[in-house]
Amino acid sequence: MATAANAAVIDRLLRHNAYATRVLLERCRDLTAAQFIRAFDIGPGSLHDTLLHVVGAMLRWSDRIDQRPLRDSVEAADRTWTPDEIIVLLAEAADDLDRVVRRVIEQDQLDEPMAFALRDERFVFTRGTAIVHVATHGVHHRAQALNMLRRLGVEDLPDLDAIEWELADAPPPGAPSPAVPETDRGR
Repeated sequence: MATAANAAVIDRLLRHNAYATRVLLERCRDLTAAQFIRAFDIGPGSLHDTLLHVVGAMLRWSDRIDQRPLRDSVEAADRTWTPDEIIVLLAEAADDLDRVVRRVIEQDQLDEPMAFALRDERFVFTRGTAIVHVATHGVHHRAQALNMLRRLGVEDLPDLDAIEWELADAPPPGAPSPAVPETDRGR
């Protein structure tokens, strides 16, 4: 049975995933169109293709987890998206995924098996595992995107880990904060 604590952790994973992807897309606004689509020998190939892949996976995994007909892949569309257009798509994907995950949690379906077919092979795993996959899928692709940005000479790349995300959304100054354990001081 899903607990409130489980739901809170899943919520953090999904919000961090959307945040980190959005931060990278915002950094890509400063690139030229040629830099955004420049092919690299890693990941899906370009910043455009890599970040669109992350968002496209969120959309299609929402369909799979919710057992809806699979929408057309945004990656297969014969067009180039701007960073701002992908940010809009990311907001849609994050909202849809959030609705699906909340329903799965509310209906206590995290441990319910689901099936997924890929190239004539069938895989069975739980909805909870599919949710964790979606929440962590973007991590290595964002690392690839950071590497691409580094290769383009972009400096001051963002730190996208979960602690930086939470610190970015920290309470306003003056709000009470927890005490720092003596053993953690100075580290």
